[in-house]
Amino acid sequence: MGHLNLWHVNKAISLLGSTSFVLPVAGILIVMLWRRHSAVSAARWLAVLAMLMGSVALLKILGHACGIRLFDDRLTSPSGHAALAAAVYGAVGVMAARSLDGWRRGVVVLGALGLVVGVAASRILLRYHSVTEVVVGLVLGGLAVAAFAQSFNRMTPSRLNLSPLVLALVVLFGVATYALGDRTNAEPMLKHFAYLLREESPVCGPMPPLNSFLERL
Repeated sequence: MGHLNLWHVNKAISLLGSTSFVLPVAGILIVMLWRRHSAVSAARWLAVLAMLMGSVALLKILGHACGIRLFDDRLTSPSGHAALAAAVYGAVGVMAARSLDGWRRGVVVLGALGLVVGVAASRILLRYHSVTEVVVGLVLGGLAVAAFAQSFNRMTPSRLNLSPLVLALVVLFGVATYALGDRTNAEPMLKHFAYLLREESPVCGPMPPLNSFLERL
């Protein structure tokens, strides 16, 4: 029973890194940047997210196609949950560090860090990813945060207002994600693209049988 409860806890934490939850939160940040700064700053954050997601998708396709290993650990599918969590919650931490004062700054920054660590650990504990895959995801997300921070620090400082409406929307997205689960899993589609890549252009050596790919779906 205890093991089952722990699994549910890890599953719930893992969902906080799913696109079903993280992308709406990222959308709220885009609106806040647009309203408080400029459309250009919002577009830059959107571009950073797009590049991050594109990089993760490309590495997943190459990983599934080639069966990459790093330090004797599998690197088949870099963790998109870890990457998105690091990028989006990290961006929240950057905004809080510059825009909030006193205990509010500490609470938001530590909360953001805790979410990133929690999502990353849950992906390993649930055995969805290897340690290497999660670390690569965190590195990619960290690069996205660094790009965001460089752009955000050039903006005119403004107070971050965590209005009840914003907090209510985040809670609503969280409840909906937990109730419905992650409906945006693109992994099967990426695996299919990987097989097509091996079939059309065997860039990673001899192509394994089709059933070896289907077993991983």
